[in-house]
Amino acid sequence: MSGNIAPMNRCLSGALGLALLAGLASCGGSSSPATCGTGAGRPHPEIGGEVLYYCSDWPSVNGGLYLLDVATGGVRALTSDLAWNLDGAWSPDGSRIVFQSTRDGRDDIYVMDLSGGRVQRLTDGRGFNEYPSWSPDGQWISFNSTRDGVADSGGTGYYRDLYLMHPDGTDIHRLVIHSGTFNEAAWSPDGRSLAFQSDMGGTFDIYRAGADGSGLQKLTHHEGTGGGAGFPRWSPDGTRITFAALAAGQPALIYWLTVGQDNVDQIEPHRVTASVPGLRFDDYPDWSPDGTWIVFERNANDSQLFAVRPDGSDLTQLTHGRGVKVLPRWRPA
Repeated sequence: MSGNIAPMNRCLSGALGLALLAGLASCGGSSSPATCGTGAGRPHPEIGGEVLYYCSDWPSVNGGLYLLDVATGGVRALTSDLAWNLDGAWSPDGSRIVFQSTRDGRDDIYVMDLSGGRVQRLTDGRGFNEYPSWSPDGQWISFNSTRDGVADSGGTGYYRDLYLMHPDGTDIHRLVIHSGTFNEAAWSPDGRSLAFQSDMGGTFDIYRAGADGSGLQKLTHHEGTGGGAGFPRWSPDGTRITFAALAAGQPALIYWLTVGQDNVDQIEPHRVTASVPGLRFDDYPDWSPDGTWIVFERNANDSQLFAVRPDGSDLTQLTHGRGVKVLPRWRPA
């Protein structure tokens, strides 16, 4: 999340155009096969629900999307083609997922109907398209893209801008907010706001704006700290945003802050997770539908999904075995 990390801590290949956090070469590192499906989960009926996630036997190309039944520990694969299939997000009714895939040779956005498995491509192969998110009313999908080819000021690539489109791929348009890179947009439960990561202030921080790009507000402040924040997600009641953040020389941890007040700049984020020996980072948080749990990826000796209460209690490991397991999304109730 310092200037050379966008998006933050992503343990995937440069072939996807994604930056790597220095020192994450150990994301794979074993000759044994990945445990992505059968054997990956353990039953946790006290938590329940279903979690969509990405799993890869890094650095091979067999990464895909999986669905974990948290109550039973059962896991099933949702994608099977030899392509990158990641960044999964749910439709509001939980019947479809939108995701990024390279199955047609480019980084595009697709929609899958879970009942029949039908897949439709939404974007047209222009630029790099990632991090889709569905609006609560089901009418829009936000995503990041370099499709308009706006070069960044450092000459190192292209800005990732936020775009909107309908779930059938029509009416794609750029959401003009400010100059800079924009990542990882998340819709507020009422559909009126978007939270996202941007480097417009010189460091990667969390911002909020109206769904039309108006009313820009900075929520986290890492100027001069050597750190940053990313991957915001709204609580189901719209009062809190959870995110991952790091300080210079420290591992990323999970936080949340209260939103809705006029004095949000003065509100200190609440830390949810704590550093433990061997921790590289905690990342990719998401709220359970009832707001009583936060699921996230923990990268220590390996990369696994955990759940924790918003107050930091009842830390529970959800997945086991080899494989890089990231980007968890709780299925809507």
